[in-house]
Amino acid sequence: MSGNASNSVDTNPSASLSFNSRSKNAPGNRSDIGWKHGFDINGNGRKVKCNYCSKIVSGGIFRFKHHLAGTREDSEPCASVSGEIKNLMIKIVAEAKHATLKRRKLNIIDEEDEGGHMLFGFKGKQTVANASKGGVQETINQMMKKGFKEEVDAQVAEVFYTSAIHFNVIRNPAFAKMCEMIGKYGVGYKPPSYYDIREKLLNKL
Repeated sequence: MSGNASNSVDTNPSASLSFNSRSKNAPGNRSDIGWKHGFDINGNGRKVKCNYCSKIVSGGIFRFKHHLAGTREDSEPCASVSGEIKNLMIKIVAEAKHATLKRRKLNIIDEEDEGGHMLFGFKGKQTVANASKGGVQETINQMMKKGFKEEVDAQVAEVFYTSAIHFNVIRNPAFAKMCEMIGKYGVGYKPPSYYDIREKLLNKL
């Protein structure tokens, strides 16, 4: 009967996922969290103006989130976004990147529609495994390190320049080991005091 045809449900995973991805960023339906921080210039999702630095990012909301995250992968980083929002965007783009890698391992096709929105359809095996928490966290850590590397390098250079330290010190294995040990210690490390360097630690050595 014709009624059966009208009540049938399309069980094609590819069609369903592509529709959901397209409608999420369709004009007039800005459900992606990135749109809370940017303005659609032309109404087609291709150019986004940053609410914080007023920079216009071409390539859609996907690249705009990289702009806020400061990953330098798809756009110049925003210089005015708060640390809280930046960290949130790092988490979001890292999760998206990890999910993309998972889909590729499962032989899933990644595509992009005319509006620059990510779509994906299944090729072959039609199952999707959930991304592991550990894998996502690893991706987040990699992106945070990449975005922060230039700032750390600049601070190291400033110490050399303002203290008249010979540039050859950077080649000293002891300097490299110092950086490694500080990294292992983690956030909150406080360097030794003037007295410790001048007396206590010097006497030990």
